[in-house]
Amino acid sequence: MKIQDVLQKKGILTDLKAADKNELLTQMVRYLASVYDLKNVDAIHQKIFEREAQMSTGIGYGIAIPHARLDNIDGVFMIAARCVKGVEFGAIDDQPVHIIFLMISPTNASAELTGILSTLSRIMSYEEMREKLLVQDDAESFLDALVDGENRYAA
Repeated sequence: MKIQDVLQKKGILTDLKAADKNELLTQMVRYLASVYDLKNVDAIHQKIFEREAQMSTGIGYGIAIPHARLDNIDGVFMIAARCVKGVEFGAIDDQPVHIIFLMISPTNASAELTGILSTLSRIMSYEEMREKLLVQDDAESFLDALVDGENRYAA
């Protein structure tokens, strides 16, 4: 499964503003639910926050990949956000987070979720890729840059 299979242009926020991690995650969960017409917003919110309580999904270099598995959803759903100001996220390197990918998947879709997480981690390990995404100020160019990075670095 490729990133472009689960991330749509309408699921990209290029100017997210949030005061802190909780506000950022709450905004993103609500946006995810609205973009994909998901009815179980409270359950998604709870699972994302439970996962973050276990361990931060801030992987370093200004990147976070919050994710959760839930019952009663019928696919892998992802949104992305660029937060120019940055948000303290408890990342592994203690740096603010600027690019966030939020995903949910069915409980029985571990392979799909793990594959996307692995691909994102690999792509985002390249400084050139992170810098490229940080300057994209519209959803189409952000998605194009991400797909280009996936083709280049994760092939």
